[in-house]
Amino acid sequence: MAVYEGYEAANEHMLEVAKACAAAAAKAPTLTGRLNLRMEILTGEDLEPMIQVLETLGKTSAFQLHDATAFRAYKNEGLLPPVLLLGADLTQPPLWNCGGCGFPTCGEYLKYLSKNKGVGVGAYGPTCLWKVIDLGIAADHACACAAQHRAEARIMFSMGAVSMFLGRLEGCSFVLGLPVGPVGQNRWFDRMPWTKVLNYEQRMMTQVAGAPNLFFAFSGGGRPILKTKPRWWEDPTFMKIEQDEAFMEAMAQGQAEVYEKIMGYAGVLEEEDSAE
Repeated sequence: MAVYEGYEAANEHMLEVAKACAAAAAKAPTLTGRLNLRMEILTGEDLEPMIQVLETLGKTSAFQLHDATAFRAYKNEGLLPPVLLLGADLTQPPLWNCGGCGFPTCGEYLKYLSKNKGVGVGAYGPTCLWKVIDLGIAADHACACAAQHRAEARIMFSMGAVSMFLGRLEGCSFVLGLPVGPVGQNRWFDRMPWTKVLNYEQRMMTQVAGAPNLFFAFSGGGRPILKTKPRWWEDPTFMKIEQDEAFMEAMAQGQAEVYEKIMGYAGVLEEEDSAE
């Protein structure tokens, strides 16, 4: 006989749920039947390199900052969840000549692919439309399994992209990440750890900058107003389009830091070099 603390036991169970999600994804009824899905489940310290790369990307990207902040907070609290990676090579077509990719035949597509494979950031195309749908179906089944187990989960492009940067699921042209847990309510949507890093105004402006189209007032007048405050109409904030050399420089520096971290984890750089 034994007594288990409820939340601790529930969080430990998330690994079993992640395994069930992998089984569900493998069972997904794909359209082509030729997805060749690949999967890994990462836990504990195996997630640290991915978190560090996300944190570096987050210096110039609110999108990655959201995820990096949450993962770091959960690790510090001892609640780091397992992450299921789902990936496939989406570049190979089923030879149906459907034209969905924009090329008239799969032969024309493959001819272009032979000279242009690997185009993209975080996902490497060009891609076959049917294979994209197939991976989506597999990811949907994994998410549905998490929901059936009443587990916190959210499919993420960011974790998948970073995993590819670090050489995981070799041979895949696109990878998605699914954190399963930690136990709670809407952890991957409310993002409460974010409130401890940024104040309200910073969070608000980060949201506006990350998805300005969601904060537009009527833009037909030619000078779009952004709803940046509760009574936005009293002192309106107008959108302005301009070049930002300081941000471009910061982004280039951030990319250099990311490449340095990736090469460090890959063993290309000596420890002294990667630490500098």
